[in-house]
Order: sequence, then C-alpha cells, then structure tokens
Amino acid sequence: MIPRRFALLIPAAALIGCASGTTIRASDTEETTTSEPVSLAPAPQPEPPVEPTVRADTKPQIASQPATGAAPARGYAPYGGTVPLEIRRIGQWTHTGIGEARRLVIRDANSWDQFWSELAVGDRPDVDFTRDVVVAVAAGQRSTGGHEIAVDRVTQTDGQLSVEVVERTPGPNCITTASLTQPVDVVVVPSADARSWSFMERKEIRGCR
Repeated sequence: MIPRRFALLIPAAALIGCASGTTIRASDTEETTTSEPVSLAPAPQPEPPVEPTVRADTKPQIASQPATGAAPARGYAPYGGTVPLEIRRIGQWTHTGIGEARRLVIRDANSWDQFWSELAVGDRPDVDFTRDVVVAVAAGQRSTGGHEIAVDRVTQTDGQLSVEVVERTPGPNCITTASLTQPVDVVVVPSADARSWSFMERKEIRGCR
C-alpha cells in the first residue's frame, strides 16, 4: 500500500511537466545535446571559376610600332656621307733623302718645313694650311729601280680621312737599274678640318715596258 504523501507528489510532477510544454520520452540510448543551430537548408556552394574561352582561329594581336632607322655604327658614314677629295700632286720621286717607310698627314707649316728638309728634292712649295693638308707616303729604301709608291685616292667621312696607297714593284722579267731608290709621293688635299686619318695599302706588280 502506497502512503498518501507519495501518491500526491506524483501527479504534481506530471502537472509541472505539462505546464512547461516539455515532452518526456523514454529512450534506450543517451541523447546528445548540442548548442549549434540546425540548418534547415544546405549552404550554397561557391561556383567554379569560369575559364576564358579561346577560339582556335584567334591569333594574338601585336601592337605595331613606328619603324625607326638604326643609327649608323661609329666609324661608318650613312649612304652618301663619303666625299672623294681632289688630289693635287706636289711631286713623285724615286731618289730622296727618306730611307724608311712613312705615312704622314702634315697639317702645319713647321711640320711641312721639317719634312721637306728631309726630302731634299729642291725648293719647298707653299701650302695654305687654313684649308689644305699635305699627305706624304714613302716606300723606304729599295735595292733597285722600278719601284713606285703613290697616293691613289683620298676620301673624307665626318672628319675622317681615308688614304688609299698603292705600291708598285717591277715584274720578275723586268730590267731595272741597280741603284738604290727611295720612292716618295707628296700630294695636297682640301681637308683642313680633318680630325683623324687612316691608310689603306695595296700592292701591284708593274708590267715591263
């Protein structure tokens, strides 16, 4: 028999549960309580990146640039920049006082006077060095006659003188004198503004006369 005081307590607990809206359910397993909110719909997934579409017949475009003329390399003149100079020959000798090979550009009166004294071929001609220069070439001493040296051509490019020198020797069957010779050629060209110069050599064999 249940005592009266316990019988009154049970209905009261049931009444408290009903008032609070709580449903009591018996379960064989232990329930897991979590405080995180439950999502009612799946979270949206980020869309995959869209790859750019390249057409097979599309070619890369290259921006066109205005063409510019390349600057000429140093030491070379553009087309038409080389000017041939007029040659005025002072003299060409085979017997002189200069026994060694020389290539000279004389630009002042003092140097001209000194060279002419060594040349020893007569009276020195006057040269106007305010507008002209003297080009002198000497072959050096040769054991026979028949040798010759000459200034063949002189050009100017931007203050650079180019002197072409030709040296001629007698052929093997030519009859020559047995005396010593010292061939020299001296010319004047109108190039007082020359800043530098160079010599280009060429050798030829003379035919017998």
